[in-house]
Amino acid sequence: MGEIVQQISRILIFSEMLFINLITTHRCATKKYSTTKIIVGLILFTVFIFFTLFLIREKYGLAYLPANALILSGFSYFFILNHLYRESYDKILAIMFFSWIHTLTVTHLSMQLSTLFQLKNYFQVAFMLQTIIYLFSTPFIIKFTKKKFLYILRNIPIRMNKYLIILSSAEFTTLSFLYLFLNEKPNSYWKIIIGLLLALTAVISYQLIYIIVKNSKNINLLKHLAYRDSLTGIKNRLSLFVDCDEYISENNPFTLVYMDLNHFKSVNDTYGHSVGDEYLKRFTKTTIGILGNKGNIYRMSGDEFICLYEGNKIDAFLELFNNKVSSILGMNIPFMGVSIGYARFPQDAIIIDELIKKADKVMYEVKKTQKVRDHLFDKKMDLLVKIILLF
Repeated sequence: MGEIVQQISRILIFSEMLFINLITTHRCATKKYSTTKIIVGLILFTVFIFFTLFLIREKYGLAYLPANALILSGFSYFFILNHLYRESYDKILAIMFFSWIHTLTVTHLSMQLSTLFQLKNYFQVAFMLQTIIYLFSTPFIIKFTKKKFLYILRNIPIRMNKYLIILSSAEFTTLSFLYLFLNEKPNSYWKIIIGLLLALTAVISYQLIYIIVKNSKNINLLKHLAYRDSLTGIKNRLSLFVDCDEYISENNPFTLVYMDLNHFKSVNDTYGHSVGDEYLKRFTKTTIGILGNKGNIYRMSGDEFICLYEGNKIDAFLELFNNKVSSILGMNIPFMGVSIGYARFPQDAIIIDELIKKADKVMYEVKKTQKVRDHLFDKKMDLLVKIILLF
């Protein structure tokens, strides 16, 4: 009878571990199905695993399965978890390792502490101690999961994700060896100390990862604010200089196209600043579509933009641009036009400031010519009106 109770207690120890692992995973991973379907799927899979382990034990006539077989069987849950949740396989592994570090630590400490009592019902005491430790430790793990581990999973850069997997797997492997090779030996206090130190190392490691990921996100946000225009979302003047330096240092030919929207002030004065903002956004979006993969557009100031055109057919690009850009708005207001000037690297200049200066000069010559034409057109229209009024 005592042996049966011990067997049941041993099963309960690993069942409790499994339950805590699945609860943690469920709180960390994004569901693909409803909670009811996930629970049913996990129960059916667990029944299958337990039945398989029972058949293995019966086949080899084992009194109980060794702990390494139970740990390996736990890895089989990767496949069902990967099916039930939307996370990528590496995120599922990271969650599993994170949860198992917690449960293996608790089980190791429970086993070691239970031997202090030197009782025959070793597994019963271990199970009770494990349950008590879970009652105290699991709320802290769930709190850490909500505040920090989920933040890590959702915000860790792809290039850093492999390091999270490596660290988590190293922590888990170390704890596994500690559990497999020390738990069956006579107890000594240094085993408990090692277990606690490993748990503390894991906590500190995840805390450091959280700090790194959070700082990385803040840095990326600051970079976005520093290198992007807040209204249109395109790159700004600072980005232009950075990208130009890269082109010039690599000796990649390009054309710097300076664009100045005509009469933009009148758009703001006549229709309001919200319409003016939309005017800028639509101009930007249309220009990006015309550029395609041949370059980038940058906002220099309110109504001034620069394009870095990487193609070798600048005249064809400008002709296409002039044909398409006039139809950008669809806002019940006319497009006022855009004045354009350009300079080529390295033909016209090899320094970014000189390129901007030359393109700007050409652009203002175009604008000056356009103003003269507009003035002559207005005078002709005034004369025509006067003639009509005379008759």
